[in-house]
Amino acid sequence: MKVQPRLLISIIFPLVISVLSLLIYVGYSEYKNNQNAAISQATSNVRIAREYLEHHFHSAQSHLYLLEQLWEEKNSIDGLMGAAQTIVSEKSKYLEVGLLAYGNYYGTDGFYREAVAQKVAKRPWYMPAKTGQNYITPMYLSGSTGKWTVAFVAVLETVKQQEVRIILEVDVESLYDNLSLLKTLDHGYVYAVERGTGNIVMHPDPSRIGTPSVSVSRDLLAVIEEGKGAGIISSYEYKDKEKFSVYEVNDLHNWIVLSGAAKSEIIMHTFSISAVTLSLLVFILIIGLSFYIIHRVHIYGRQLSEVESLPELLDALKQMVEGVIGCQSIHLYMRNVYSGDFESAQCKHCISEKELRLNLASKLGRLAKLPEKQPDILSAFLAPGKACIRVPLTKNKQLIGLLYITSPRLKLPFFINMLRTYAQGALGHVMLALRIQQTDAMTGLRNKNYLQAQIEKQIKAEAKCYVAMIDIDDFKIINDTYGHLFGDQVITSVANCLREESDRHAVVARYGGEEFAILLPAKDLLAAKAKLESIRSSVSGVEITDGRKSCRVHVSIGVAEVSDNMEKSIARADQALYQAKANGKNQVVIYCLNSMLQTTFAE
Repeated sequence: MKVQPRLLISIIFPLVISVLSLLIYVGYSEYKNNQNAAISQATSNVRIAREYLEHHFHSAQSHLYLLEQLWEEKNSIDGLMGAAQTIVSEKSKYLEVGLLAYGNYYGTDGFYREAVAQKVAKRPWYMPAKTGQNYITPMYLSGSTGKWTVAFVAVLETVKQQEVRIILEVDVESLYDNLSLLKTLDHGYVYAVERGTGNIVMHPDPSRIGTPSVSVSRDLLAVIEEGKGAGIISSYEYKDKEKFSVYEVNDLHNWIVLSGAAKSEIIMHTFSISAVTLSLLVFILIIGLSFYIIHRVHIYGRQLSEVESLPELLDALKQMVEGVIGCQSIHLYMRNVYSGDFESAQCKHCISEKELRLNLASKLGRLAKLPEKQPDILSAFLAPGKACIRVPLTKNKQLIGLLYITSPRLKLPFFINMLRTYAQGALGHVMLALRIQQTDAMTGLRNKNYLQAQIEKQIKAEAKCYVAMIDIDDFKIINDTYGHLFGDQVITSVANCLREESDRHAVVARYGGEEFAILLPAKDLLAAKAKLESIRSSVSGVEITDGRKSCRVHVSIGVAEVSDNMEKSIARADQALYQAKANGKNQVVIYCLNSMLQTTFAE
């Protein structure tokens, strides 16, 4: 039977219209999903950036307060400038500390100007203020350092009817180093704008700093002044690209923190998915399945972008993998930024990157399907005799984690890569948040909470390890004799020595004040004792100096085997530490069978 051409046309034309209509609907829905995901990611970036800046600005205010106290106690220019020089030398983010007193200006690195009382009002850090008031200046280009600067200024009691002010200059560009890691989509970034001037203060392109912002218009500044401190800039144009940004105002330093990206990225991502959807439309059954999976990925992806802790990340990842491709289990390994090892987020297991790479047939940074008979070293350990998918998770082309999916039911790379995009973004945010939460700001060591969590982890794993409590001997005398700033230098010097003398598998933490702790694996008590004695001896050999005064310090150490629970383990080590103090200090005492054994006598 012959089919008339008009009949074919009458069938094909409505079919083409239906397919195009469906594609338009799918493309629009996909665009909205991608737009919402990008806004969610930008909002998370702004929140992390705000917390990061607040942390560093509070740290600067603390150093300024210490300098104020030093001046009020001694009224000594040499004493204040000596302490100021120590702060600038140790903290790269501080450019200069200045003192306006007796009509003269004294700066770090020997800078001095005489009789500046009549000229000081023209300095960019000078603002009219009352005695006892502290303020943060707008950003300016420092004449002495040539860098973009924000100054923290304390106005003190006048001396001989002359103003006294302490000025702490902070390098704005150095604060941006870690924030540059935060990305929205592939090419978006975090930046900041000064609320008072509308000028850019932080940007990945240094040439943009100090120039007017395109995104923060006068209308937006007016809206902010009316009290709307957070929101979305839905559209603006820069270099012929339409962009969007999420913003939030920080009252501490009066900056507007923003994160955004080009809308073309959302459109291109939408077009790529729509192109795949077009090919799937040929197969009616696959269309429904694909649309459902894509929809579920975005739902799980939005949930994943909102996680803030490691347990939440693991739960969200498990739900996403099981809901999208199906699996028996998942295993997440995170790269330890301190040791370079890959550590399990679920159990006490780690492996060095070198050992892992030596065992691989394919590149570690590539997605890999591992059959039962050709596993890598980790999949053989996690799921022997089962098929796995190894999903590398990266940030700025650096490997930050590995996700293993055992016995996957769907192995299409397209869906796995979509899952990977959301997973590595969420992991990057959690790792940055964990690094801030788990690190002592002063010494760079891990903090008390991280140490306690690691002890509990070792107890659950029934691993053979020991906890040592370490205290700087006669630290109060050092503070009273040399001053609190020198005392801070003593703490940081001891911390550096502990870090250098401990192996990469040990956890070195600042427990509080002048007290430290080390969680170290060892085959027996004798091995732990030998290592701690070496550490004690190394600390005693370090000379601490700030150029004008110097001293040597000793530490007392108490050590106990980790057992029963975290509280008892620390209490036993503490008890041994108290005994070391009572025995004469500068020695190691071990807790053993409810008795104290002095292992090293003071030198």
